[in-house]
Amino acid sequence: MEKFKIGFTKFYTNILTALMGIVLFSCGLITIGSVFFYESFNIEVIIPILILAITIGLELFIIKKNISIKLKILLILFLGFILRGLWLLNINTVPISDFRVIYETAQDLLSGDTGAFWGSGYLGRFPHLTIMTLYMAFMIKVFPANNLIAMKSFNLFFGVLTIYLIYLLAKEIFNSKKLGLYGASLASFFPPLVTYVGIFCTENIAIPLYLLSTYLFILVVKKKKSKYYLVLSGIILSVGNLFRMVATIMIIAFAMYLIIYTKDKLFEKVRKVGLYLIPYLLVLFTVSTTLQGLGVTEFPLWNGSEPKVTSILKGTNIERLGRWNEEDASIVNKYNYDYDKINEASKEIIIERLTTTNPIKLAGFYIIKFAMQWSIGDFEGAYLSKLDIPEEAVRINVSLWLIELIYACIMILVFLGLIKRRKNTEDSEINLIYLMLCGYGVMYLVTEAQGRYSLIIAWAFIIFAIEGIRVLLNKYNISEEFENTTIY
Repeated sequence: MEKFKIGFTKFYTNILTALMGIVLFSCGLITIGSVFFYESFNIEVIIPILILAITIGLELFIIKKNISIKLKILLILFLGFILRGLWLLNINTVPISDFRVIYETAQDLLSGDTGAFWGSGYLGRFPHLTIMTLYMAFMIKVFPANNLIAMKSFNLFFGVLTIYLIYLLAKEIFNSKKLGLYGASLASFFPPLVTYVGIFCTENIAIPLYLLSTYLFILVVKKKKSKYYLVLSGIILSVGNLFRMVATIMIIAFAMYLIIYTKDKLFEKVRKVGLYLIPYLLVLFTVSTTLQGLGVTEFPLWNGSEPKVTSILKGTNIERLGRWNEEDASIVNKYNYDYDKINEASKEIIIERLTTTNPIKLAGFYIIKFAMQWSIGDFEGAYLSKLDIPEEAVRINVSLWLIELIYACIMILVFLGLIKRRKNTEDSEINLIYLMLCGYGVMYLVTEAQGRYSLIIAWAFIIFAIEGIRVLLNKYNISEEFENTTIY
């Protein structure tokens, strides 16, 4: 098992290193392209640069200052709050795309209309969006006049909570409070975590729940908490999954880590998997069957009237680079929403595309698709924030090159950390996060591509970047201050 563990770790870290190299190269191209071809240097460029420079300068000062760790993290959280607040004030984002449909459906639900949850209605086709619809309905009911402001305020709270949870997670993974502070600092201005704060998407609520579940899992793995905390970890992850239903990857990563990296006996490993998996499934099934029993939804939350294979169908469209396209989306109308016919026809098209396309062209397609999925510095957050609002309503149009430059710098740290990890086979909880990224990377390679989809695992890059920071600290012989810090 030891040889397999070492070989397996080297296998996926080598692959990740190569893929992150591609992403880093793409980031460089986007940054250079946005500077020379799309952006002009003006006051709108200077102001965000000044705000960013002041934020980073203050955070470095706070970390080095001889004050308590609690005060340091509070000050960093405050800076993260300010940045997100400024973003909300800068762009008055409105519900767009899927989330506009969800918002309108939530209003209909309060009037007693559940038609959208049945048959070929939007929520009938995609019932995994049901809980977000109920959340919006609740917010509209409680805040009838200012519900959008209320939802943005909650997003702001969840965003700051995410920074704190990244601090806790990094502190445990690296056994260092100060490296945890660096993680919180990076998270405070990490573009995706800032630009999505005003968007009415499910990830804003799901991310802190995914993080908290992971944090509890790691505490159990490090034997700082009883194994029965895995029950709580599973429940929290399931609640997060109700909002963004892609936690299956986390479930698999947890199981793989327990089986491959822990030293328990096989029976104990299986028992621990059950401790988080059973509560996870119980929450999911209970909520789903309750909603069906109340007549709100027709289908289980995880399986609607449109087959999931249609997402893979869009993801294999080479001409559209695997993104949403009218050609593949119209297949449901072509077969009049007949589940079996859509399912069968989609599979036939997918097989035809994969077997008749030139292998070199197919490989190139998937490399480009991967690069596009992970190379946009804010995962399209700024673009989506400005969608469907007048250009003059945006006070300061933050430059794409600045967003991309921040992301590229963090990706350099990620790349450095991966190179170090290739040469280091010791047990570390960071391998759990690598497994998660591998899982989401494969999933988004197969399914329809959207920049937003990467957001659910965006926080992982902060953890990986800290590994890169540690490489630099070791190089300049200043790591002792971080490695020998007692955590609490």
